[in-house]
Amino acid sequence: MFIPRPTGEPWHVEDATKKLAQRGELPGASVFDLAAAASRNAKAAGVTLADRLALALPASWLVNSPAVSRVLQRWAHPPQRDVWLALVELLEEEEPQEGDEELALALRALGTEPYVLEAASKVLALLVPDQVPLLPLPARVFVLGEARAAEPSSFSAMIAWFRAATEAHAAELVAIAKAHSPAPLSGPQVLDRLLWFDSEGHRHFAEA
Repeated sequence: MFIPRPTGEPWHVEDATKKLAQRGELPGASVFDLAAAASRNAKAAGVTLADRLALALPASWLVNSPAVSRVLQRWAHPPQRDVWLALVELLEEEEPQEGDEELALALRALGTEPYVLEAASKVLALLVPDQVPLLPLPARVFVLGEARAAEPSSFSAMIAWFRAATEAHAAELVAIAKAHSPAPLSGPQVLDRLLWFDSEGHRHFAEA
């Protein structure tokens, strides 16, 4: 499977099943996947977004969120909790394009910490897992290139790229997801996990 990147160089996705299995051996990653599945089930059962947000904030630490506890505390209460609710609703209802100003404003409203983009993505990957991948700097560099990865617009650029890629390769990604048994994953979640593995996660595995 070859996935285009804005850098102009296609991403050759290979050995997907093996990579997912290796990632699934990591304690934090495996529990994060279970938390994401539980969040999806909770939404289907009618649990409110506010309650799911309260659960997603600490669960984001399972994949090394850089947010400190005081930031999570701030996010869990008004007025920033309201920003979170509006951000999730925006992502569920629309298809953001690169440079989307509403997304940029919401992200800025969450705080001025230099890690806000990465930390927010690790919460959103639990609340809207088919719309937002994990966005640590190595993943953004892998897709957008080093210069663009540091720009504020990299948030909307990555989401737009992710959605296009998951739609274009939906059948292949779903087939890979069905072959992965440790935790239920959707097609977009498969792409997210493989992006992590190829951009930085391979360092955890000597043979990779």
